[in-house]
Amino acid sequence: MSVLTVGQLNKLLAYKIKQELKFKGVAVKGEISNFSVHYKTGHAFFSIKDETGSIRCVMFSGRLKKLKALPADGMSVLVMGAAEVYERDAICQINVTDIAVLGDEGIVHAQNELVKDKLKKQGIFDASRKKPIPHVPKKLAVVTSLTGAALQDILNVAGRRYPLCTVEVYPATVQGDTAPASVCRAISKADMSGADTIILSRGGGSAEDLEAFNAEAVVLAVAACSTPVISAVGHEINITLTDYAADMRAPTPSAAAELATPDIGEIFSALNAMKARLDSGFGIYLRRRMIDLERLDTKLRAASPARRLNEADKHLDMLDKRLKMSMENRLRLSEMRLERGVSQLQMLSPFNVLNRGYTLVERDGRAVTSAADLSEGDTVSIRFADGCAEAVINKNNGPKG
Repeated sequence: MSVLTVGQLNKLLAYKIKQELKFKGVAVKGEISNFSVHYKTGHAFFSIKDETGSIRCVMFSGRLKKLKALPADGMSVLVMGAAEVYERDAICQINVTDIAVLGDEGIVHAQNELVKDKLKKQGIFDASRKKPIPHVPKKLAVVTSLTGAALQDILNVAGRRYPLCTVEVYPATVQGDTAPASVCRAISKADMSGADTIILSRGGGSAEDLEAFNAEAVVLAVAACSTPVISAVGHEINITLTDYAADMRAPTPSAAAELATPDIGEIFSALNAMKARLDSGFGIYLRRRMIDLERLDTKLRAASPARRLNEADKHLDMLDKRLKMSMENRLRLSEMRLERGVSQLQMLSPFNVLNRGYTLVERDGRAVTSAADLSEGDTVSIRFADGCAEAVINKNNGPKG
């Protein structure tokens, strides 16, 4: 037997209580007594008791402010929190996190809050665990009752929005004592079905009717799914723990079907818009390539030997025409000069005056220009405009040389 000091024993008791998991989340039913709020700290101190005993409680100001109304002495309540040992005096107390006024619904709510807090601490509701819901599913798995209106709502909406999707139903009992186990089995089958999305659903009802979806086993089954899960339990005002564990919450079964499927009309509209953009883009691309092709064709033609030969032929034709024109011009100029020379020669020709009645006297083939060049008896040739005649000089009255 080891000998301990009072402080050591108190410390050991506090440590043992703190390490015991079942004391970390307790719900204790009883009657409030000696309720008071410290005027400086705002913490509440009270006891909860029944006919067999009592236990001290403390509720810190942050938690106390979240209560809708302060409890009062004599009120029958369910307190939730962690059992602890105040080390200095070895006094057991409850560190209260929530207080529910008793009644059947209050007890159920308190129990659900305990489960919620427990699972939250385990990270079951963390946003990092959430999986994205596929936009265009090939198959949906629906876990619900075969006889409920929720199934028909889902089938109608899914069939209208996206009839290409297959919908498989995994029936489950959704109300009563056997419901949690039934829902867990259906969820497991749906998760192994190869579906793209699981819809967990049931219609509206009282809080008691929806209790299967607050069961810890069902919540854990939802969290364990490798397939994305949409929780659609009850109506919009109903919140269950599966809503927190699921990858997405839908306010109604119809809304779940809308969240799980695309609108095929919108898909066709988007495809038509994409086709229009594609046609427009291809048209622009084709026109640009045609411009590029024409530009390349122009460059190719410019560099073509045939084009160069054609241009050379044209240049030779031009030179030939210019040469011919130059020769013709020069020929015309020569002809003009010749005609002008002939005209001048004709004007200077002695024969030209014969037409005006003058004659040309020649002796021995040479022109006689003076009478002194002739002697009596000389024979001369007299040229007229229309012919020649011969004459003999009988007498010469001209000057003697």
